[in-house]
Amino acid sequence: MRTATALAIGFALAAAVGCADSDVSRALGARCEATGECDDRCLLPSNEYPDGFCTLDCDTSSDCPSNSECIDRDGGVCLFSCFDDATCAFLGLGWRCQEDGLHAFPDSKVKICRGG
Repeated sequence: MRTATALAIGFALAAAVGCADSDVSRALGARCEATGECDDRCLLPSNEYPDGFCTLDCDTSSDCPSNSECIDRDGGVCLFSCFDDATCAFLGLGWRCQEDGLHAFPDSKVKICRGG
């Protein structure tokens, strides 16, 4: 019984990660080393953005694709939403689910994928 439950949970997590992975694009989430590799902007490789991160400038989360939030970093950028570290695994090594402030309301905290 435990094995079946563990397998069901594992498949559910894999499906959730797979869905997020399909959202990676030159607009949001692709690895980059220069802005020319992205539709809008590259957050250069660093501890906060392992392997670089294509993103969009934003003022509010409505400016961001689904499954992402407009975070109060680097002038307002879109980063993927998450529930826990496992939901950020599709981005690669070094990405974790962390709490950060919304760009429009920095005191309002949401969970996003970020390095560190």
